[in-house]
Amino acid sequence: MRRRGIELKNAYRLLGPGSVLLVSVGDGERDNLFTVAWNMPLAKDPPLIGLESSKKHFSYDFIERTGEFALNVTDSSLVDAVLGCGSVSGRDGVDKFERFGLTRTPASVIRAPLVEEALASLECQVDQVVDLGSSALLIARVVAAEADPERFRDGEWHFAGGLELIHHLGADRFCVSDRAITGRKR
Repeated sequence: MRRRGIELKNAYRLLGPGSVLLVSVGDGERDNLFTVAWNMPLAKDPPLIGLESSKKHFSYDFIERTGEFALNVTDSSLVDAVLGCGSVSGRDGVDKFERFGLTRTPASVIRAPLVEEALASLECQVDQVVDLGSSALLIARVVAAEADPERFRDGEWHFAGGLELIHHLGADRFCVSDRAITGRKR
């Protein structure tokens, strides 16, 4: 196989398309949503996740003030809402839930609402903020989690019935994962 060099600004895309999540934030009076593909699990016990956010995002102020947010796992049925929530700023007074046809549902621990249409939601409290200049790596503890039992059970995703988790390729391009495969140990 012959390979060629690529621009370093695109090197992160070699690590695979990231799972796209809708992040919900709120302080009990106002809330917002934004889209993020730069996220990762960090530890199982206690459950920790990492999330990169620009400090310029309207929602970043909510996270700084409240120390909490929710990660809402999306599928292909929500791709237009995911793109829209990542393209429109809440700073302009836009209610992204209303604009993109999403439903607020109360979280069990945090103040931010969850997205009812999401396949799963993780309620998170920030433990550490790593300053990355114009952005920050938020290291957060998962304090509650829920998932659609038809799609996630026994600790894993089940793709029967057409489940398509979405992953970001850049700009308005996405791909889907729609099945699980099992490798053979040798």
